[in-house]
Amino acid sequence: MNKISLNTGITMFPMPAAVISVGIGEEANLITLAYIGKVCMKPPIIAISLQPKRHSYELIEKHGEFVINYPTKDQLRDMDYCGTRSGRDVNKWEDLNLTKEKGIVVQVPMVKEFPWNMECKVIKRIELGSHVCYFGEVVATHSDSQFVTNNRLDPEKFNCFAYINGNYIGLQNGILGNHGFSMK
Repeated sequence: MNKISLNTGITMFPMPAAVISVGIGEEANLITLAYIGKVCMKPPIIAISLQPKRHSYELIEKHGEFVINYPTKDQLRDMDYCGTRSGRDVNKWEDLNLTKEKGIVVQVPMVKEFPWNMECKVIKRIELGSHVCYFGEVVATHSDSQFVTNNRLDPEKFNCFAYINGNYIGLQNGILGNHGFSMK
């Protein structure tokens, strides 16, 4: 194997790109992030990171809540739109005909049209260079019923994608193995 050195800012692994909703009422905004990751199981905690210069930064600081909204591959254009325009200049909800759906715990709205939503309350924040990392405890999770089998998310039914180094990559190849398969 012949390895070469690359820019340290390149991400070598797939990341889940999602639309994050922040703010309440008319100030609610949407921002696309790929800096997302599960960091704890009990309690369930997900970290997101965004730059302080972003409009959404002010809203997450103000309300201490956010919702992670995962689109399908068919909604990729809407997701990309939310990450390429500022909420200071446009109303992404109106531009994309997206519906604010009330969650069951947080006041920040979910995106009704996106099939997966995770309501989160900020429990900690850490300033890390160019970004601020927010740790959100997942207080409610929602899925469109078509993606659920036996009360569990069914990855065979997903129509989703990942983000790798500036590109959206489809994940339609099916399950390669279940956790623990190497023990058999």
